[in-house]
Amino acid sequence: MTDHHFMSTRVSTKPVSNAVHAGYDGAAKRDDGIPLYGMDKELADKAAAKFDPKMEREAREWIEAVTGEALEGTLQEALKSGVVLCALVNALKPGVCKKPSAMKMAFQQMENIAKYLEACSALGVPKHDLFQTVSLYENQDMMAVITNIHSLGRVSGKVPGYSGPTLGAKLADKSVRHFDDETLRKGRAEQTFLGKGSHGHASQAGIVDTSRNIGKMDKVRGIDGLGTDASVTAVGMGSHGHASQAGTFDTSRNIGKVDHVKGIDGLGTDGISQINLGSHGHATQEGMGKMHGTREIVHQTFGGAAAAAA
Repeated sequence: MTDHHFMSTRVSTKPVSNAVHAGYDGAAKRDDGIPLYGMDKELADKAAAKFDPKMEREAREWIEAVTGEALEGTLQEALKSGVVLCALVNALKPGVCKKPSAMKMAFQQMENIAKYLEACSALGVPKHDLFQTVSLYENQDMMAVITNIHSLGRVSGKVPGYSGPTLGAKLADKSVRHFDDETLRKGRAEQTFLGKGSHGHASQAGIVDTSRNIGKMDKVRGIDGLGTDASVTAVGMGSHGHASQAGTFDTSRNIGKVDHVKGIDGLGTDGISQINLGSHGHATQEGMGKMHGTREIVHQTFGGAAAAAA
């Protein structure tokens, strides 16, 4: 076996990735000690990057103000069982949430969180402001939980019968507009802003801004007829000076070969010839019917006389 063949079959040991694989001791861990690898770690890093301590503090203070109870531990630890959350929505509207379970079992606590989310939907919290149960219970995305609490705080101002503290900006009141039939018809016939475009016209008018155009030929003399005033240029007119074929043929030097010939009247030298006029003296069929009618009258007259003689 040659050296060249040996080198061509040699397996490369160069690493295909620059990723650093950490062991259990060096891996990032959740609050419960479970290590995070791969996508779980990436999601945890993203959640940590968008976490807002100020929003967390405001959410915590609002929950304590509404329920009247102080929260112990971190916000995630205080809300994990779902009992506090159920008490929160029931304080806004009594009976909107089913009674939570006080058991410490995982599925029971997750059911409490699910009851709270159903109550949020009933109170008018938008669907996109809800969170998944594992986001709170497994502490996967506490920012989603905090965003939900802020949304509930805004909606609380619209809950009938509730006059307690709210959280965040006040929701706008619904404003319904009513238009008569004539206004609606005009609106349907009006061109939309999308159809008009940025230049504000339903056509191409105004697309090109000519207000700043520079007249480069304004002060140049001797350019008459070159088309600077939108007229037909001298080149377009041609040497005969017309924009059409008028004047193309010069008839000023034509020679009248029969001008001095006598006895040719009616032969077409000055218009329609006698041959084209026909026997009735017209260039059309005018007069032909009249002559035929005269013949019919004569025929009827002779025919009537013959019958009287008999």
